[in-house]
Amino acid sequence: MAALTLVLVVVAVLTYRPLARRTGWSARVTRGVLLAVAVCLGITLPDQMVAGTVERLGACVAGASVRTLTGGFAHNAVNVVLWVPLGLLGTLASRRPLAVTLAGSGAWALVELLQTLDPVRSCQPVDWANNTAGLALGALAGWPAGRWRRAPRPTGGVRPPY
Repeated sequence: MAALTLVLVVVAVLTYRPLARRTGWSARVTRGVLLAVAVCLGITLPDQMVAGTVERLGACVAGASVRTLTGGFAHNAVNVVLWVPLGLLGTLASRRPLAVTLAGSGAWALVELLQTLDPVRSCQPVDWANNTAGLALGALAGWPAGRWRRAPRPTGGVRPPY
């Protein structure tokens, strides 16, 4: 898990500037989005793949898979809070809170399903719902700031006439 997270963080640090130039997003916000994605993916993607995936996938979809960590309020709160920065920074970068929430929700539904590859990990639909709630809360928090933020400056050295 740590090695994958480190690789993803290095990739984020190396790619944020070109991505910021290409998208017109702020470099700081782009770096924040990529680092948040790197950390979230690094701690949620499976570490290993072993036989029995089909059975674990069936249990996940049915909501009957066995938790490796105890559930409860703390577990659910972590699954919400961890994704708030991604929703916030994604909204600040793109100014599209609904798109950020839907894209993030879809991506983390896939991550939850990928967790069935690893018998140590626990695929839980409630985790996906909590992740989506965190993304939505972050997007909601970033929406007013994104609306008031200045429009990106045109690239190429051409200044607007005002």
